Amino acid sequence: MPEVWTPVLIITVGFCVFLYGISKTAMPVLGVLTGPVMALALTPTVAAGFSVPLLIFGDLIALAIYRQHVQWRLLLRLIPGLLVGFALTAALFVYADITTVGRVVGGLILTSAILEWIRMRGGLQEPSSTVTVKDRVIASFFGVLAGVTTLAANAGGAAMSLYLVRMRVPMLVFMGTSVWFFFILNLSKVPFVVGLGLVTQESLMIGALFAPLTAVGAFVGVKVFRRMDQTVFVRVALALSAVASLWLLLHG
Repeated sequence: MPEVWTPVLIITVGFCVFLYGISKTAMPVLGVLTGPVMALALTPTVAAGFSVPLLIFGDLIALAIYRQHVQWRLLLRLIPGLLVGFALTAALFVYADITTVGRVVGGLILTSAILEWIRMRGGLQEPSSTVTVKDRVIASFFGVLAGVTTLAANAGGAAMSLYLVRMRVPMLVFMGTSVWFFFILNLSKVPFVVGLGLVTQESLMIGALFAPLTAVGAFVGVKVFRRMDQTVFVRVALALSAVASLWLLLHG
């Protein structure tokens, strides 16, 4: 952790933690944009250990609100592709640097967002109750994309958001399914960040001081979410996914 907490650093980290809360209850992909700022403020390794407990805290708040709206079948379809994405990323790290991988992923996310935006202009369709081969292919693609983005750039939120937009799910289902996805994902990170010594007593104590901002952000997020309709929600999700992809293209 930083030896000196300047006012600018406190404000920057506090704002990011506040946005973590909003992302958990209003727009999951917002967390993708917050992560790089936190990494710049604290360095990537320190930010990883500092952020995971706060993200899980935010997940628990969001679960209390949206947990009953999950569609487990949508999550289960992602798992095979997600595991392939993890393995593919591990292999890519052997032959390519992380910046190149991040930029490739950014290009895929941007392309997906643009294509989905074009599809949306034809009107939002109700999700079909019948699982088709096309649905499974789409789930596999976004599962792989989520796996790669999560490990390569901690940007799984963009892929997950695009997947749920593509599935044409209602807003509450979008939030409930996302909440469970990120809660499970963040829990899976705990053994790694603890084993690497990234979570320390100091980071937990300082994180506890910032935690109320996550709760405040979550409260604000709920208020914002209730004021959005389906069309606005989807458009914001696509726009933020596109911004996240541009960040990856520029910075890797």
